[in-house]
Amino acid sequence: MLWASDRSPVEDTGMNEKLAGTCPVCQQGDLISISMSVSGSELTFTTCHLCEAKWWYRDGEPVPLQSVIGSVLSRKA
Repeated sequence: MLWASDRSPVEDTGMNEKLAGTCPVCQQGDLISISMSVSGSELTFTTCHLCEAKWWYRDGEPVPLQSVIGSVLSRKA
Protein backbone atom coordinates (compact mmCIF):
# COMPACT_ATOMS: atom_id res chain seq x y z
CA MET A 1 0.00 0.00 0.00
CA LEU A 2 1.22 3.43 -0.90
CA TRP A 3 0.44 6.61 1.04
CA ALA A 4 0.75 10.08 -0.46
CA SER A 5 1.77 13.11 1.60
CA ASP A 6 -1.86 14.01 2.26
CA ARG A 7 -2.16 10.57 3.96
CA SER A 8 -4.73 9.26 1.51
CA PRO A 9 -4.11 5.75 0.16
CA VAL A 10 -2.99 5.55 -3.45
CA GLU A 11 -3.00 2.50 -5.71
CA ASP A 12 0.44 0.87 -5.87
CA THR A 13 0.34 0.66 -9.66
CA GLY A 14 3.27 2.92 -10.52
CA MET A 15 5.91 1.53 -8.20
CA ASN A 16 6.70 -1.69 -10.09
CA GLU A 17 9.10 -2.83 -7.34
CA LYS A 18 11.18 0.32 -7.83
CA LEU A 19 13.58 0.75 -4.92
CA ALA A 20 15.78 3.58 -6.22
CA GLY A 21 15.63 6.56 -8.55
CA THR A 22 12.80 9.07 -8.93
CA CYS A 23 9.44 8.73 -7.18
CA PRO A 24 6.65 7.48 -9.48
CA VAL A 25 4.08 9.53 -7.51
CA CYS A 26 5.53 13.06 -7.52
CA GLN A 27 8.07 12.51 -10.34
CA GLN A 28 10.58 14.66 -8.43
CA GLY A 29 11.78 13.09 -5.20
CA ASP A 30 14.56 10.58 -4.74
CA LEU A 31 13.65 7.20 -3.25
CA ILE A 32 15.22 5.91 -0.05
CA SER A 33 15.07 2.16 0.72
CA ILE A 34 15.88 0.28 3.92
CA SER A 35 16.00 -3.53 3.97
CA MET A 36 15.86 -5.80 7.01
CA SER A 37 15.32 -9.44 7.85
CA VAL A 38 12.22 -10.15 9.96
CA SER A 39 10.86 -13.61 10.79
CA GLY A 40 12.90 -15.18 8.00
CA SER A 41 11.63 -12.73 5.36
CA GLU A 42 13.39 -9.84 3.69
CA LEU A 43 11.40 -6.65 4.38
CA THR A 44 12.11 -3.49 2.41
CA PHE A 45 10.71 -0.07 3.23
CA THR A 46 10.88 2.53 0.44
CA THR A 47 9.91 6.19 0.77
CA CYS A 48 10.13 9.36 -1.28
CA HIS A 49 12.07 12.05 0.55
CA LEU A 50 9.97 14.79 -1.12
CA CYS A 51 6.29 13.71 -1.10
CA GLU A 52 6.71 11.01 1.61
CA ALA A 53 4.91 8.30 -0.38
CA LYS A 54 5.74 4.92 1.22
CA TRP A 55 5.90 1.29 0.11
CA TRP A 56 6.66 -2.01 1.88
CA TYR A 57 7.88 -5.21 0.20
CA ARG A 58 8.26 -8.72 1.66
CA ASP A 59 10.63 -10.93 -0.33
CA GLY A 60 10.22 -8.61 -3.34
CA GLU A 61 6.41 -8.57 -3.31
CA PRO A 62 4.41 -5.45 -2.32
CA VAL A 63 2.61 -5.81 1.02
CA PRO A 64 0.38 -3.50 3.08
CA LEU A 65 1.76 -1.91 6.25
CA GLN A 66 -0.74 -3.91 8.34
CA SER A 67 0.92 -7.12 7.13
CA VAL A 68 4.36 -5.82 8.13
CA ILE A 69 3.13 -4.84 11.59
CA GLY A 70 1.56 -8.28 12.02
CA SER A 71 4.80 -10.10 11.22
CA VAL A 72 6.84 -7.91 13.57
CA LEU A 73 4.34 -8.29 16.41
CA SER A 74 4.10 -12.07 15.97
CA ARG A 75 7.92 -12.21 16.17
CA LYS A 76 7.84 -10.48 19.58
CA ALA A 77 5.19 -12.85 21.00
